[in-house]
Formats: sequence, structure tokens, C-alpha cells
Amino acid sequence: MKKLILVSALLLVACDSKVVEKDPQISDQCLRRELFNECMKSLPAGPVATHYNDWDDVVSECRGYAWSTSVRFRSVIKKECQ
Repeated sequence: MKKLILVSALLLVACDSKVVEKDPQISDQCLRRELFNECMKSLPAGPVATHYNDWDDVVSECRGYAWSTSVRFRSVIKKECQ
């Protein structure tokens, strides 16, 4: 029981809104652009005509991959890429 109370207290302290992250993580826009372009270039040629717009799904997946992979600490990202 004491361990549960200790763990709960630690979680509450960790979740305190007054705790300010000194070096937030943000997306490195230069890396994000590079990853997105690599993702799109790695795709095979698409169909000439389709009944559905599947390319929206493909672009969305590449966009999501690039964004999530490009997250870095602000202190390591060049100014022009923030």
C-alpha cells in the first residue's frame, strides 16, 4: 500500500502544471521536409486513373511519418529549421 501511495505522489508531482520544460521538443522543419521527400520518392509509380483518391492517404502517411520522426529538442535544431 505504501508503494502505491508513493507512486501516486510521484506521478502527481511529475504532472504538476508548474513544471516547465526547459528544452521543449519541436519538429525540425528541415529534417521533416527531407523525410517527406524521401518517403514520396520511395513510392512506386501510381496508377494513371483511379476511381478513388488513394494518393491522399499516401501523402498523409508520408506527412505523419516525417512529422513524428523529425521531433527533436529545440536546442539541437538550427535556427532556420525551427
